[in-house]
Amino acid sequence: MNIRWSIFPKFYRHLSPEQLAALVREVGLDTTNLVIRDGYWVTRAKLMAELPGFLETLRGEGLRVQFATAGFEPDEIESDPAPLRFLAEHGITEFRMGYFRAGGREVRAALDAARRRMETIATLCERANIRCVYQVHHGTLIPNASAAYPLVKDLDPRFVGVELDPGNQTFEGWENWDRSAHLLGKYLVALGVKDSTLSRDPAKAAQPNKGWTRRWCPLDEGVVNWYDVVRALRAADFGGTFVFMPFYDENDPAAMTTKLKREVAYLRRVVAEVEATKAS
Repeated sequence: MNIRWSIFPKFYRHLSPEQLAALVREVGLDTTNLVIRDGYWVTRAKLMAELPGFLETLRGEGLRVQFATAGFEPDEIESDPAPLRFLAEHGITEFRMGYFRAGGREVRAALDAARRRMETIATLCERANIRCVYQVHHGTLIPNASAAYPLVKDLDPRFVGVELDPGNQTFEGWENWDRSAHLLGKYLVALGVKDSTLSRDPAKAAQPNKGWTRRWCPLDEGVVNWYDVVRALRAADFGGTFVFMPFYDENDPAAMTTKLKREVAYLRRVVAEVEATKAS
């Protein structure tokens, strides 16, 4: 598989670009996402002024950045596609767009509307020569592969893709990974890498949730079978970006980094073992 190992550095915004590059090397990744968000290295309001310098600094540190966590909402993309062209001109090949919301109980109408808007977005991305990536996410209209496939079906996969997110998907249940990967096929271009675990407070056993809660954790502690995930990706001939999302210990960067290094090593080992099985 052709994998780019990247990070969504949500809780590392206190670092300078040079320090961010050092973190990427320290934990065993290849690169970082370009985060376009207020309070980060590149903001929406100053995108055109801040982006070139940020990318130049990372290139100087040996990092090639191609994937942006932009979160552009559909309305924003349709009303002003100029930022897409700007990203493409600076070597960004893909961006994670914003989410379609569930819209209460009118799910069928919301899915139909999302599909129509995705057709428009695909056209705008083609003009800009960039691919928008839709990340499946719990609590939104598109929480799994079965919902994502009708969103992108028959659109050009050069300009539209899907990001599965096994840890995120555990919050609403999950689908068989082999089925998901083959359903999405050429549209599966990214994988969100995080995991979750369950814990129970017996003192709350009488509550509707029976005391169960779910929290983020490193891959080697969570409920996702990453061997199954990687086997499914391999069988579907995956090529794309692994986006690590360390969402634990957000108030303790040192502890977060220690665990992130451990889970990067864990997933690299899983990939190596699965690939070795294929080779044999």
